[in-house]
Amino acid sequence: MTELKSKSIEDAVHPIAPSPIGVGSTHDMIDPQVEKKLIRKMDMYIVPLIIVTYILSYLDRTNIGNAKIAGMPTDIHLHGTQINLAVSIFYVTYIIFEIPITLLIRVVGPSRLIPCILVSWSLVTAFSGFVSSAGSLIACRLLLGMTEAALFPILNLYVSLFWKREEIAKRAAGIFIAIALSGAFGGLFAGALTGIDVHGYHGWRWLYFTEGIVSFCWAIASFFLWPDSPETAYFLTTEERQLAGARIEAQAKDGPFEWSQVTDAFKSPICWLSGFIQMTADVYNYSISTFLPTIVKGLGYTSKQTQYHTIPIYLVGAAAFFCFAWLADRTQRRAPLMLFFPLFTMLGYAILLAWDVAPGVKYFACFLIVTFGSVLPGLNITWLNGNMGPRYKRATALAMNQTIGNFGGIICGQIYLDKENPRYVTGQAVALTCCCLSWSGVWVMWWMLKSRNDKRDKIVQAGQEDTGKGDESIYFRYQL
Repeated sequence: MTELKSKSIEDAVHPIAPSPIGVGSTHDMIDPQVEKKLIRKMDMYIVPLIIVTYILSYLDRTNIGNAKIAGMPTDIHLHGTQINLAVSIFYVTYIIFEIPITLLIRVVGPSRLIPCILVSWSLVTAFSGFVSSAGSLIACRLLLGMTEAALFPILNLYVSLFWKREEIAKRAAGIFIAIALSGAFGGLFAGALTGIDVHGYHGWRWLYFTEGIVSFCWAIASFFLWPDSPETAYFLTTEERQLAGARIEAQAKDGPFEWSQVTDAFKSPICWLSGFIQMTADVYNYSISTFLPTIVKGLGYTSKQTQYHTIPIYLVGAAAFFCFAWLADRTQRRAPLMLFFPLFTMLGYAILLAWDVAPGVKYFACFLIVTFGSVLPGLNITWLNGNMGPRYKRATALAMNQTIGNFGGIICGQIYLDKENPRYVTGQAVALTCCCLSWSGVWVMWWMLKSRNDKRDKIVQAGQEDTGKGDESIYFRYQL
């Protein structure tokens, strides 16, 4: 049997971010070497599942940007701002269905819900290759928004089922690494496929066909890959399952589902402020994800050169975000990183807004935006994930965050106007403004959480009785 060690909760908990359980309670602590081995095993199995799943999701969501410069608007007779409408309309059904589908995880379980989501969006993507008008494109985008709606909050919630909140930044980083990698793969696939013209189907259609089929194959495999929880993880031994469950149970005793957990999330000012940070960050983050090919093409490249020139930008962004997430877990700090690194994103947008510089400088600005652009939305969702409890309050909070955040997606689709090509003054100005607003929201969040921690320290010292649950407990300390 694995060696277990007993410690007081005061010794066991990280001093910066203590677990939400009462002072004076005790729990068995796993031997550090055994715990390290267990964490590594879960990392090797689950994180790749998350990365592959979200790569495919983001490919299927943002390939409209690659299809745009490959001739789709001409083929299906788009005019005016119809392409912008198609980008924005995706987020309407995304917003509507995000919370209800996320809460289905309680009934269906992640091992079935995630593959079902995968099957649905892969079929929509594949059939998007047959669109022939603005109306059919918009219909497909509405369906895609509905089918992908809950994936992001579900994957973030899924991470919190296996890893402690002190560990989740690096694991949740897999989602944002996947976003960056999807941009790289999107450029690679687009460069290879958009030159095809077979049976009257132009290359942008084959982009949809191919990505939809690949996603569908992964969806079928996914029915056999996702465990519901550590206790049912078939890739762990019986002893490892017990220890994995004990790690989470020791940190947060969630208890049964109660509707009050859902309403508590809606009452929390933390959730609403986090949603504001996410919404303003998503304006610029979704903008660069969707319109980077358009921006790069405006630097004077051909369509095929543009597809390939986006690849190194995204690869650097993927590597950088893992470093930021590792640093967040290493230091157990969120706000300082979210206040420093976005300054480089602001600089990148300022360069593009100024425009009258060498093309190489503008290309470098794209690197700055993508490399540092995921810090605010990425660490913000991780910050919220670690500061909410019990489980279904956390699930609701994550879905709320994305529901509010995706209003930024609606905005981003309307700010890059073809009539402003290649400078896109409106797009760059709005993106820069929203980055500044998101950054300002982090300052307010940091002050709010620090004030609550200081207040609870005084309450505990006064010996007041604890009547709160989850993050409302007087012993819960928010990560800063």
